[in-house]
Amino acid sequence: MTDCEQALREIEAYLDGELASDSIVQLEVHLEDCPPCSGRADFQRRLKVLIAGKCAGPSQVPASLRARIDTILHPDPSAD
Repeated sequence: MTDCEQALREIEAYLDGELASDSIVQLEVHLEDCPPCSGRADFQRRLKVLIAGKCAGPSQVPASLRARIDTILHPDPSAD
């Protein structure tokens, strides 16, 4: 059984196809029965589509945004 807190933590991985198959089933059952979580999943899905449409390729992503994302994904270990 998936609760709302767990569902909200797993939605991104689910939408990205990175959630384990047993967790997918549990999350989908939860989303069918929980309008707030289902609404959040729908919002996240639409947001991903919108962003993909606006940033169709690496050349269209502003360099400053790419740099900020890279910094978040790959922090400098010497900065600690």
